[in-house]
Amino acid sequence: MDFWSKEPPLPPSRGPISTAIAEYLRSTGPPPDDGTIADASPFGEDWQLGLYLCYELHYRGLAGVDAAREWDPDLLKARAALERPFLKALRHQATRHERAAEALDDLLVEPVDGIGVTHYLQDDGELWQLREYAAQRSLYHLKEADPHAWVLPRLWGRAKAGMAAVEFDEFGGGRADRVHARLFADLMTDLGLDATYGHYLDSAGAEALAVVNL
Repeated sequence: MDFWSKEPPLPPSRGPISTAIAEYLRSTGPPPDDGTIADASPFGEDWQLGLYLCYELHYRGLAGVDAAREWDPDLLKARAALERPFLKALRHQATRHERAAEALDDLLVEPVDGIGVTHYLQDDGELWQLREYAAQRSLYHLKEADPHAWVLPRLWGRAKAGMAAVEFDEFGGGRADRVHARLFADLMTDLGLDATYGHYLDSAGAEALAVVNL
């Protein structure tokens, strides 16, 4: 298997939610009920893995899972039950702004003394830490820009034209070797990592899963 391979296998479950979803995808059990979901944390690994599995059906799919599950009404109902509390928890923790421009101002300025992960890796990080970070981020970057494509039908005018231009660049500007996900796969290979799509799902933490689920 390589970067272009399809349908990663179902990973080991991490709790009752992801177990129920995996069993439902295999047609061996029902989806998680409201009680099971209510007892879990929206930011926990079990919750995030369950939501990730639901979303992955809209991308490459999962090995051994019927493609028709993508629009299965019961699975969509369970997914919505996971989405609502997750979104509520995100909004509760997010900084609030009166205007969109204020939020963008903060995001568009690179701090001189950055304290984020990338600044640490650049200045003080070791190779093993960079490899670990790349493995965790691969869940998103090996499908980079695919999630963004879902927004195009919901835009119009200048917003749609601008977004389409960004996507064109993300997808390599017509060059398969320049697709951004392909470039990240090349980075992983250079770091001695396995660039197979979904390979590091088993070891991904809740934070890495949540970034993809956003």
